[in-house]
Amino acid sequence: MFKDFGRRLGRDIKRRVDDRIRSSEEKSGGSLKASAIEVNVISHHMQRFAVWFGGSMLASTPEFYKVAHTRAQYEEYGPSICRHNPVFDAITM
Repeated sequence: MFKDFGRRLGRDIKRRVDDRIRSSEEKSGGSLKASAIEVNVISHHMQRFAVWFGGSMLASTPEFYKVAHTRAQYEEYGPSICRHNPVFDAITM
């Protein structure tokens, strides 16, 4: 999707990790000495299609049509119908 995204993300995360380690060592007054932490960003060549693949899997389930809004519902209620998704009614924390 973005050229060298995995490499750039790994580099940026590594910088943050190193800065945090250095900050922690300074705050401890030198009493703590942390070892280096390896940062690995794992990507897959099909990663750019993951959202489409997941969406197609979701749409292929029978439960999807129980919670999906139809065009007729959208035309009746307007854009406000999209502010609530029945899928999240089942989630309890």
